[in-house]
Amino acid sequence: MRDPMPFCDSLPDGEPLDGKYATVRRLGQGGMGAVYEATHVGTKRTITVKVNHPRFSGSPEFVERFKREAETSGRLRHPNVVDVTDFGVAETTTDQIAYLVMKYLDGRTLADVLTEEGRLSIGWVVDILEQVCSAVDEAHRLGIIHRDLKPDNI
Repeated sequence: MRDPMPFCDSLPDGEPLDGKYATVRRLGQGGMGAVYEATHVGTKRTITVKVNHPRFSGSPEFVERFKREAETSGRLRHPNVVDVTDFGVAETTTDQIAYLVMKYLDGRTLADVLTEEGRLSIGWVVDILEQVCSAVDEAHRLGIIHRDLKPDNI
């Protein structure tokens, strides 16, 4: 069942976002927008789409900042960082929605693991920290600061 996009009732059910991305289900939502599992219409590849709330996407300054986030993320190549592959601004019947597209990662977030497992073994913690620190180190080497590093984003 298709999950309707929050904040964006003007995107009709079944109409691909920007003519390219059909949402499958919402993966998460926050104050700035939402993240969806989606399908690229042309390739049928499963991808992830991060969309912003129209109240932010209507601001040229915000859209420019979001575009810089996409460009910056697109420069970062690391085995522990998801690839960003596209950025766009989609016009709907009533809203403008800025979005970025990422490789889809099937799995659980660190927040999910902590909720399900409770305490983690020291070995598991060390393994997670090594991977996170390696990714953050590469980002910092390129002058990139994450600004939202938390278990929900790992």
